[in-house]
This record gives sequence, structure tokens and C-alpha cells, in this order.
Amino acid sequence: MKKKCALALTSLILYAAYLFTMVELPSFLNHILGNWPILIGYRFAARLKDPILLYFCLGHLAVFGVALPLYIAKKFELKPHRKVPSAILWPSIATLIGAFLFYAYFQGFLTNMLHPNPDYPYMTEAFFYIFPFSLSLCVYSCFLIPRAVMLLMDGNKFSPILEAIAATGSMLISWQVYTYYGHILPEKIFWTGMVIAAAGALSRSFYLSFIACFATLYGAAMVIPVFYKIPWEPILPGFLGAFIAFCLYLHSRDTRKFPRCS
Repeated sequence: MKKKCALALTSLILYAAYLFTMVELPSFLNHILGNWPILIGYRFAARLKDPILLYFCLGHLAVFGVALPLYIAKKFELKPHRKVPSAILWPSIATLIGAFLFYAYFQGFLTNMLHPNPDYPYMTEAFFYIFPFSLSLCVYSCFLIPRAVMLLMDGNKFSPILEAIAATGSMLISWQVYTYYGHILPEKIFWTGMVIAAAGALSRSFYLSFIACFATLYGAAMVIPVFYKIPWEPILPGFLGAFIAFCLYLHSRDTRKFPRCS
């Protein structure tokens, strides 16, 4: 029981730090570190352009949004998939797919999917931002917090309902904090995110939730061209940090035994 309580407390503290760094970390680091890119060189400073965006993507998204919660998940041996009854699993998967298709139709990017006209530089920059952002949302709302609720409830029949409530509530809080402080993506999508969080928690599949969340956010970015005016250089370190942390977590879940090299 101590381990379950420790997981729940650690998850809440880490989630509070995630919200706090979303708001305060970029400006705090910008104030503390000053205009250090100019010290390296004018050309470097000109390419970096936006240190606050760098601190947001690297410090908030990569470190507090992905690396630390995945480390906690590994430390407490949380499995990204947990077996659930078919009566819950398949409706959850259908809801994940339905939420994506509904938002795709509502937002208008379903037409773009059926009749693509790709802009590869823009798509690449959007991918650099959307990947760590959607991953950080799902790590907390579809994995760490619902899994802590599941372990605390210890097989109680009301556990799936409470997991879905915890997932929906955390997604709502995250999105409201995110949009309140005027970041990049629009507010309209957060209702879809709440549905994805609830369905992802019920399916108890972190990977399925992440795929649905990423596809929805990435599709929205294709319709609302917000990344044309945003430099890609400050976004790249955050993407690399989150991607490496995610790959290390995937590797830690690999149970295969490889032959030793003599």
C-alpha cells in the first residue's frame, strides 16, 4: 500500500510541477540566463530567435512533460498496457477513432487527408512541436494519473469510472492552463482531448491514447497554419529530448534477451 500511495503522491507532485513549469519556467529561465545566445555569436542568436520557446519546449515539454514522468513510470514498473475486458476495450478504441474522425471533419482537415497537398518543411516543424506536446499530455492524463488511481482502487468495480474522471479532469486542467497563457494551438480542440483522455484511460493503453492525441493535434496544425511564423530552431532541442526519453522508455520495456557478444 505504501508503494501505491507513493506513486499517487509522486504523480500529483510531478503533475503540479508540470503545470507550474508550463506557466513560469520559460520566463524564469529567460530572466536568469539573460541574452546568452548573443554571447555565442550573432549568427547563432539570429537563428535561435526565441529563447522563451526554447525553454518551453526543452525544459517544460521534454524534461517535466516526458522525461521525468516516464522515469517515474519505469521506477514504479508501470506497464503501458493493462488487460481490460473486451466490453470496455473495444468501445474505448472505437471512441478514440471516432473522436479523431469527428474532430477531423469538424475542423476541416479530413478533406486535407483525402486530398493532400503536402508542405514538407511546415509538416516537419509541426511534427517537432506536436510530438513532445501530445506525448506530455498523454503521459499524465492517459497513463501516470489514471494508473495511480487504478492501483489505489485495487480492483474495485468503480475503478474504470474514477480513472476516466481523473484522466478527463487532468486533461481539462492542462489544456485550460495551456490556452490561458496564449501558447500555439487553439482552444477548440480541448473537448476532443478530454474524450481521448477518458477513452485512453478506459482502454488502459498508453500507446493507443498517444497515437490518437498526436493524430488529432497534428491534423489540427495542418489546417490552422500556426507554425509558418514560428522558428524551428528553438523547437528542435525539445523534440530531441522528448524523443530520446521516449525511446529509452520503450527500450526499458523490451523484454527480449539478446545474445551476448563475445
